[in-house]
Amino acid sequence: MTPSPDPAPHDAASPGAATPADAPDPARLAQRLTLGASQFSRMAARLAEVGVSSVSWRVASTLEHHGPLRLSEIAARERVTRPTATDVVRRLEQEGLVARTPDPRDSRSALVDLTASGRAQLGAWRAQLATGVGPVLADLPAADLAILDRAAGILAELVETHDG
Repeated sequence: MTPSPDPAPHDAASPGAATPADAPDPARLAQRLTLGASQFSRMAARLAEVGVSSVSWRVASTLEHHGPLRLSEIAARERVTRPTATDVVRRLEQEGLVARTPDPRDSRSALVDLTASGRAQLGAWRAQLATGVGPVLADLPAADLAILDRAAGILAELVETHDG
């Protein structure tokens, strides 16, 4: 598999070596990253055949990373409506993957958190993703794998910094 050509050539041997004059336009890069990440995520879900919606394992991952959250916080973090978050949490709860507990800060609210079974299932989903997508990535040259690894780290840092 050969990646599609980048309209702005870069030196694969030295990622990040762009000078200000040849640096990509941030607005165009934002568009390309958003579309590419979305398409890659859909492809990964298809190849992995995890058996649940991507929002289900994203919610599980969010709970693992951030700990117990209110439904409104889950909806905001996942950029879904509150009814969608409620439906996803209800399904995960019926499967024993999440549990609700009273919010000690507000007795009218509940916190949602992963159960031990949910943590195990999240690990299984991740393994399925690795099995499904790993072969696609394995076909890439080592230099491209290193660039993607660095890009994944940068994206994670951006999310952590700007999306909490």
